[in-house]
Amino acid sequence: MSKLSRRVIARTIAAKLLAEPAKRKHWLQVAAAYLIENNQAEDVDLLVNDIAHEVFEQSGKLHVDVTSARPLTDGVRDELKRLLTEATNAKQVDLTEHVDADLLGGLIARTPSAQLDVSVRSKLRQLATLK
Repeated sequence: MSKLSRRVIARTIAAKLLAEPAKRKHWLQVAAAYLIENNQAEDVDLLVNDIAHEVFEQSGKLHVDVTSARPLTDGVRDELKRLLTEATNAKQVDLTEHVDADLLGGLIARTPSAQLDVSVRSKLRQLATLK
């Protein structure tokens, strides 16, 4: 059996996830089994990202992983969703929120195709590299 490209797999799995949300676990197991069977298990993070990108392309639903120094306030959450909707033309923006005090302040927002890093930690690292 010839190997399929990661993008083809992602496109297919995303379509199945959108068409059959009740079978989500099954389709993710199929994807995992394919990776293992074809010795591509190390590509799992890439495939997950590709699937998220395809879900956005096919449905307009954007998943954003947000890490902030403190829990987001309702105002910040709403403004972030508004900015992301405007920037990507997403029909829906879903945030998965994490708190990491090591950021010191600000946040990092990751989409399947981009990252916005406005954390204090990142700014301090930039300053440290200046000579």
